[in-house]
Amino acid sequence: MARPAEMNHPVPDRSYALSISEIQAAAVRGSYVMPRLIHGNPAPATAAWHLAADRGVTDDSHELVSLSDDLVLVRSDLHSTLIDRDRNASFEIDTRGWLYLHFRLDGISVDRFPDGTARTIGGGSFVVCASSRPTAFTRQVLSDVWQVVTIAFRPSDTFQNLPVTDSMLPVELQRFRAGDPNVEFCYASPFTPEMRAAASALLKPAVSGGMRPFYLKAKAVELVCLAVEQVGRPAPQSEPPLRLSHRDVRALQEAKGLVDHASANYPLEQLARRVGINRRKLALGFKILFGCTVGEYQRDVRLESARRILEDRTGSVTYAASVAGYSDVGSFGKAYKAKYGRLPSQTRPAAPRRSLSHKSNASPISE
Repeated sequence: MARPAEMNHPVPDRSYALSISEIQAAAVRGSYVMPRLIHGNPAPATAAWHLAADRGVTDDSHELVSLSDDLVLVRSDLHSTLIDRDRNASFEIDTRGWLYLHFRLDGISVDRFPDGTARTIGGGSFVVCASSRPTAFTRQVLSDVWQVVTIAFRPSDTFQNLPVTDSMLPVELQRFRAGDPNVEFCYASPFTPEMRAAASALLKPAVSGGMRPFYLKAKAVELVCLAVEQVGRPAPQSEPPLRLSHRDVRALQEAKGLVDHASANYPLEQLARRVGINRRKLALGFKILFGCTVGEYQRDVRLESARRILEDRTGSVTYAASVAGYSDVGSFGKAYKAKYGRLPSQTRPAAPRRSLSHKSNASPISE
């Protein structure tokens, strides 16, 4: 696994603090949770966080869910200027008493830990953290997209009843599982495909009504199981870190935007020239920040275009295959089924989509 990129960032001109315990209390009350300003002047976005929840902004979703007294879920699907307005801010996260599991579908941040290390975390990554310190880590968000599922739990039946042996867990998690929350532990790794599927299902639940709480809890426990299994495996070999500047991050985001709106795949060299970055930095940086290679992302974008054509019935399977960049319908069918779990011919018109509810709203990184 490639190590997270190293980046140089200006010192934030304001800092906020928020604890997992405050999030759980707010989730139980069904109320808002706001980070506490601890340094600098508040940004205008502070008021905007309330407005997003009050007015039900269509493109922004943020929900706190208390699944039990010892288990809390945060679902964030933010695509707005709310993050951008407070870009030059840091958030100190207090996890005392909780094991914090953070699954990043999209979004970029720099997380700084008490031991002085800093990690650039991009899409397709997950983090497990526990700390007895008032600040487990400090986070600065670098992107204006934030698609995240966070789960936190105290030592309880949720963890103690998992069918894993202590030998499968690091010593710190063995202690946590036995009831001692005062441990220091941090682990970051790319998603597995199973994690991505479970996190996506939590971000956009397929179940509503009275079954919804049961569905959310089942998926949350599934993610916990997948994370515990991954953490128990030997650490992958590290490669030398890739250094990225603010300009490099903007170039990588521009490359992603070009792919999103392109009618055909970009060769890597051409895409690198378009955004003004070298080929190696584009290839490695894209994987670090967005969790997949440029080629994989271009394939997924093309397949998504094909899916929309089939759902909207605006073209045949052959036409959808050509849009996806496949000259052979059979190869297109295999790739389509691998991604969506069904053949192109089995795709039906999409049902009207509903926006996520807004039970509570916090800063973009309040999880």
